[in-house]
Amino acid sequence: MKRLSQRLASFIHAGPRFALGCLARGLRRPVAAAVVCLGVAGVAHGADPEPMWPPEDGRLLDRLVAVVNSEPVTLFELQRAAAPNLSQVMRETRDPAEREARLKAVIAEALDQLVDDILVYAQASEMDLTVAPEKVDEHIRKIRDANGWTEDELAAELQKLGFASIADYRRHTEREMLKSQVIGIKVVARVKVDEADVDVEYQRQINTAGGIEERRAAHILIRLPESAGADEEAKARETLLEAKRQVEAGELSFGDAARKYSQDGTRNAGGDLGWFVRGDYDPAFEDVAFSVAKGKLSEPFRTTFGMHLVTVTDSREKKLTAPKDAETVKRQILFRLREKQIERLYKQWVKGLRGDAYVEIKDLGLDK
Repeated sequence: MKRLSQRLASFIHAGPRFALGCLARGLRRPVAAAVVCLGVAGVAHGADPEPMWPPEDGRLLDRLVAVVNSEPVTLFELQRAAAPNLSQVMRETRDPAEREARLKAVIAEALDQLVDDILVYAQASEMDLTVAPEKVDEHIRKIRDANGWTEDELAAELQKLGFASIADYRRHTEREMLKSQVIGIKVVARVKVDEADVDVEYQRQINTAGGIEERRAAHILIRLPESAGADEEAKARETLLEAKRQVEAGELSFGDAARKYSQDGTRNAGGDLGWFVRGDYDPAFEDVAFSVAKGKLSEPFRTTFGMHLVTVTDSREKKLTAPKDAETVKRQILFRLREKQIERLYKQWVKGLRGDAYVEIKDLGLDK
């Protein structure tokens, strides 16, 4: 355990939350148009600047962690990509064994994303796509102006996020914009949602009284990268079964179990997800959340985010009293169906890119 802790500790060079890019994934569906995000308001005044990234004393050993075709992925890149989520885990998790499991999952997920990004960037090169320098300038100017920073202050804030300079961040921004272009051409352009599909989903959601069911649920999430194997899934399932046993035996409330076991951002709220209707969350999650009886616990189940245990805490009917209410619901359904298609097609496309590529993942030494 101590040896593993030391290896994991070598990854923890986390600065403030890295909201200049979409690094964190949540249970709610991402906005369809924001498959790639270049946020403006993500760097905010008052963010805790400690610890510095990169380390102030400059002690950072770099090495190769993966090769994608002929392009390397370095330890520095992996640390920078994983840093925000690693920092969150360190803040939220006290149990050493649970912390190590969560840190390993974050690192694996970040490495998967870096590999996918390289493959997408390569597609942009093959397609001869470019980004006008003026667009990059505008993006950086918006970040600076939104926070009221001088050029030097912007450079200092970017350094905390792992960028050696504004020029370094410019290169990152250009690549992300290229990625967005590629996804728009290869994925978003293929999305087509028929009006009939919207009507079918609308009728499925609307009850005979002209209302739509809303549910309130809480969950416990054990995060797993999509590449997680059967052993990792079995271990996560075992943890959730133990949590379920403790709740059903009255040893813990579900909220306390979520605070103890969950690796989701809702853990401090006892896993509470608030009120939602069909389409607000991942379909695999909703299939369970809308089938579990109020007050009961589900069996552990897998989604793209990991393994879940869910309980429904309340249910109610949302009345659609005016014609505009129905139109609003239909617009929401259309948006969600498009999102669902984009997510599915993107995963298929990237999986195909991986199948045609040479990908070598180096041993990070985290299992020794």
